[in-house]
Amino acid sequence: MSDGIILWGAISLRALRVHWALQELGLTYQFRPIQSRTGETLTAEYSGHNPKQKIPTLQDGDFTLTESPAIVNYLFNNYGPNSDADIHLPQNAVEQARADEWSYFAMMELDAHSLYLIRRHKFLPEIYGEAPVAVASAAEYCLKQINAVAPAIADIKDYIFGSKISAADILLATTLDFAERYEVELPPSCRAYRDRAFARPAFLAAKQRNEDLDAN
Repeated sequence: MSDGIILWGAISLRALRVHWALQELGLTYQFRPIQSRTGETLTAEYSGHNPKQKIPTLQDGDFTLTESPAIVNYLFNNYGPNSDADIHLPQNAVEQARADEWSYFAMMELDAHSLYLIRRHKFLPEIYGEAPVAVASAAEYCLKQINAVAPAIADIKDYIFGSKISAADILLATTLDFAERYEVELPPSCRAYRDRAFARPAFLAAKQRNEDLDAN
């Protein structure tokens, strides 16, 4: 365990991913519950940690890291090998490649390519403006990609590598939930996979902490 970990970011899917990884690993950490679009990411203090002025940011002693996929993988790779946590770490190049494939799919094809556009222009039009044609195209593309992997997800009994959850599962499950939240209908196999992951005690603890604006 480390008492030197600080996580900045709350009420955010991307921060939730990091809370979840920390909870799976049983790590103690301090929590700075700042939010997007509140001005809290624009302060000189926070900008010094993350000049991109976005959440989440992780501090681990003198090491600072941004971008939720990078943080989740760092936590698993750095703390997982010496942990008795019920997690899976890739054991060879083939497993690492499979983890990367699912992670990059979730982060690029779904999150960055389509879901972020839907979020900005359908659910925050007062900030980013309306773009109904782009939103419809993004939703169609997102659903096409999810349907393409739905059979493979149906073949997953528990998690990607069996009974133990991996960093790639955290990224994939949260992104599938992101899609459903933004009105992209999930196939039954994807919903069942997401629900299994979200039933884990570590996820439930992470969700509660991510939403606790009085935390410290």
